Amino acid sequence: MGEIYISNKVYDIDLVIFDKDGTLLDFKETWVAIIRELFMALGKRVQMHEGLRERIERALGVRIDSSEIDGYGPIAMGTFAECDALLVDSLYCEGIRWDKAKDIVRQAGIEVFTGDVRRQSVKSADGSIELLRELKEKGLLIAIATNDTAKDAASDMQTIGASEYIDLIIGADSVNRAKPDPDMIYKICDKLDISPDRCLMIGDTIVDALMGKNAGVGLTVGVCGVVPVDVLTEYTDVVVSSLADIHLSSE
Repeated sequence: MGEIYISNKVYDIDLVIFDKDGTLLDFKETWVAIIRELFMALGKRVQMHEGLRERIERALGVRIDSSEIDGYGPIAMGTFAECDALLVDSLYCEGIRWDKAKDIVRQAGIEVFTGDVRRQSVKSADGSIELLRELKEKGLLIAIATNDTAKDAASDMQTIGASEYIDLIIGADSVNRAKPDPDMIYKICDKLDISPDRCLMIGDTIVDALMGKNAGVGLTVGVCGVVPVDVLTEYTDVVVSSLADIHLSSE
């Protein structure tokens, strides 16, 4: 259906599947800001001393002050539910009863993730909107496979002005098994009536590449960011510095 040019090679595909965070969204700009606000929301409910702050940062794989995200950690590779569980455990280790810890995390999550904080923090990745527009103009199908929830992913796409280009969003809550299992891609392909080998999977982490490989997609593309280039090269078919390196013509 459509030809895509990556690193001077042409690939003929019908469907492009994107990861969300770190691929269509700027990972650090978006999530460091959101987690900073999450610390503030938690601090309204518990004493956020330095020890607890460090415990949470280690648990999630993030350093707020230096804007660092561990590309092998829960924020980069895990699901929303897994990160919530790690937050609850961090509070439990502080001596807070488990049920109360769950309630604190739930309340803080509602404050941060369902209001203006998230919308104000979400930033599109370099070249993402331009590429989505080009793909849609060429008649290609576009889907998102994310370990976030489908609802939150849809909200993020609305925020960055990408909703009109997306044909389908599948989140971790849409399937029985999240990344790196192939369930998301299988569900996308089933709903859009496309064979996996006619798909291009684009993501910035190892789990994106593994999901693509496990599903038998035609090509996996790694986007440089939180995972070192040499590691992405090991797990993906092609590595690009940003989505701006992907073209719909041979220019």
